[in-house]
Amino acid sequence: MTFYLPNLKRNGKNMRLECLIEGENARLRRYGIVSNSVSFASRYMPEDLVLIFRTLSILDKIADRSLANFIHIAVEGETDTRSAIWKTAVALNQLTYMAGGAVSASNYNSQIQEEIDGVFWFQLELDQAGKKKLFGRKRLWCSLRDYLKSPKFNQILVDALKEVSAPNPEKWERTNPDLKAALNTLELPGDVWNNAEIFRKGLFGPYIANERKTWDMPRTVRRIYEILGKPSDFYPEQLDVTFDFVPRMCERTMCSVCLFGGGVEDICHQTQGLLCPVTLYSCGYKHKCDPEDCVFKSERVQEFCVSYLRK
Repeated sequence: MTFYLPNLKRNGKNMRLECLIEGENARLRRYGIVSNSVSFASRYMPEDLVLIFRTLSILDKIADRSLANFIHIAVEGETDTRSAIWKTAVALNQLTYMAGGAVSASNYNSQIQEEIDGVFWFQLELDQAGKKKLFGRKRLWCSLRDYLKSPKFNQILVDALKEVSAPNPEKWERTNPDLKAALNTLELPGDVWNNAEIFRKGLFGPYIANERKTWDMPRTVRRIYEILGKPSDFYPEQLDVTFDFVPRMCERTMCSVCLFGGGVEDICHQTQGLLCPVTLYSCGYKHKCDPEDCVFKSERVQEFCVSYLRK
């Protein structure tokens, strides 16, 4: 079995990948990269290389090099949509995150060899025991969220499941009511902005009895969801807007015009068809204003954030 990866370049303790540019690339040109080759590195090098190798090796061993077939194998025979989503998450975690040990440039080769040996014995374990270990898996939950909710990537998933002859691939379509109802299975992806102190302690901490200091935001939000009785109009993954919200609002202490702080009266124009200044200002999202169907103008969460009240 051979996988053709970009050339690996080492410089002391640092490792980078290098490959040829196949043709015109406007994005690279904007960064001043115009040579015949380009070098790059992920944030977690060289550990990511081991994880990539592990992923490709497992897919080659049990799923004919097909991610869709891997998902099909993981959920085969499962009729409950929530269980199917959960089993998919567990399977994807085993496919990627579960490579063991810290990786450095000095032990990279030995780690790759360990993965080669380990893949030979690889078997999917889909019991519920590992559920608590999946909090904070940013890439896992972001990827699964996109495959289930994104108009573009969901269609790619459904088409790929059809190609591997998975039964009832239409049940994975984002418009399927059963799938929509099961999205509360998704966890909030772990992210530094989700754990920002001013946001977490101001908006959530005061309202949770016996909050554990070791809890990150995914655990905190899942607990809030349970305390609220698992409402049908909200589920934990939806709070991932903090990735855009916290840098603009909390880090800049824009509490006076925050819907959770001083309120949105000074920026809410309530003009049909124009861009909503609340979403644009808070998160950078473009959304057309519809005054007759607006949840912001009621100011129902104004002064909800303790960080604002303490100012």
